Amino acid sequence: MLSKIKRIAKKSKLVQKAWKDVNVKVSFNPNICEITPINARKSEVTEKRLNLLVPSINQEHIFGGISTALKFYEQLADELGYKRRIITTDASPSNEDMGKFGKYTVVNCSEDSGIDYQVVPFNDRYNKTVPIGENDIFMSTAWWTAYAAHNLIRWQTKEYNEEVKKSIYFIQDFEPGFYAWSSNYALADSTYRSELPQIAIFNTGLLRDYFKLNNYAFNEEYCFEPTLNEELKKKLLKIDKFNKKKQILIYGRPSVQRNAFELIIESLKVWVWQQPNVQDWTIYSIGEKHPDVDLGNGVKVESLGKLTLDGYANLMAESYAGISLMISPHPSYPPLEMSTFGMKVITNSYANKDISKFNDNIISLDMLNPLSISNQLLNINSVFEGNVKNNIINESYIQNKEMFGFVKAINL
Repeated sequence: MLSKIKRIAKKSKLVQKAWKDVNVKVSFNPNICEITPINARKSEVTEKRLNLLVPSINQEHIFGGISTALKFYEQLADELGYKRRIITTDASPSNEDMGKFGKYTVVNCSEDSGIDYQVVPFNDRYNKTVPIGENDIFMSTAWWTAYAAHNLIRWQTKEYNEEVKKSIYFIQDFEPGFYAWSSNYALADSTYRSELPQIAIFNTGLLRDYFKLNNYAFNEEYCFEPTLNEELKKKLLKIDKFNKKKQILIYGRPSVQRNAFELIIESLKVWVWQQPNVQDWTIYSIGEKHPDVDLGNGVKVESLGKLTLDGYANLMAESYAGISLMISPHPSYPPLEMSTFGMKVITNSYANKDISKFNDNIISLDMLNPLSISNQLLNINSVFEGNVKNNIINESYIQNKEMFGFVKAINL
């Protein structure tokens, strides 16, 4: 009955116009919420303080990116000997979240506190200000936090009649690419082109090279390479031989467009009709919880969501193949982790990015469509091996090296 009503409605121009008008009014929003102003007032604190502007420190939001930024922030603050203040722009931490930040105290923005190790929640900032001192230095972690930091620096320079201070921009991807050509694209791009002096810290040399190829320039530039998580490393070094199952892992994050979840699913829908004895294969999606997906031919993708590190390591150790896409110049961590645990991994190239040289287990595709991905998966599965010796195939990746060894060179 409902489908019949829909068919009738589609034929009515009057109904179509009314629907369009309602839809425009409901979706119309001329504001850009990411750039809601962070207004400042003078602070009596004169000591040097390193301010980290970060969207959230809530546990549900701390994936690899924020976690890496926090590690760098702590190491830099240690090196400089500055006081620490974390300002959260998008979310307020709970008591449980703060349990992971033992040294830190939550400070209300109305207080002008000089204590070390502060967290100032500033997501609810209507008609509020945050105290900024003449010696405050800013580090940003996402384009909208960089946008806010730049405005705070301009205010600081004018209010205290001082030279413009450098800020630190921790860049972990090309963020304009998170959007279609749009206002947000232009705003994200503008933060890389600011007239203010910036020190760029790039997550991988590949990302830094992409920025150079596209004519972005900063006052100082540094980069670091990822290393295997210590917990995963401990598990890896205990394994002599992987006992692989006919099991496929996909990095499935439907909410993150650059991970191309829909393309992976469409590829698997092609694959299930071509793979011999397809019912022998199990497919798991990890990274973000979502409904299971029926692929046809009696096969489904079972969503496991975000795993513990122990669960993640065990699953990689027993899985034979993986698909993890990243439509950006950043390599992303899952293909590196999966391949190190003996999995054959399909990923993609992008601009100057080609991580197939990382080790022999990574296949990087130049052209992405369901047929190219499904054909590659068929090729991988045709030479299935159950027992795979654990050959450490990228020594530098698992070494316990200093990720931010350049921190002493940073000139603030």
